[in-house]
Amino acid sequence: MERVKRLKINREGIGFFKAILESYEEVGLMTVLDGKAGSIEVTYPSSAEDHLEGIMKDLERFDIVFTEAGDV
Repeated sequence: MERVKRLKINREGIGFFKAILESYEEVGLMTVLDGKAGSIEVTYPSSAEDHLEGIMKDLERFDIVFTEAGDV
């Protein structure tokens, strides 16, 4: 089953997160909804949720902060 997360991220972290996410196959795809506001959407298989959460948690080291904007 596929899931979608809508997130807010600090703007300077958008490109870095996209590059990191794309380096992992089949974890998720990121779409920028509003770059100025830092609004993104990540579509991912439910089986990859723990992996996605781990990547997001790890990026805190680089001062990339995610805020949940709601799941679809």
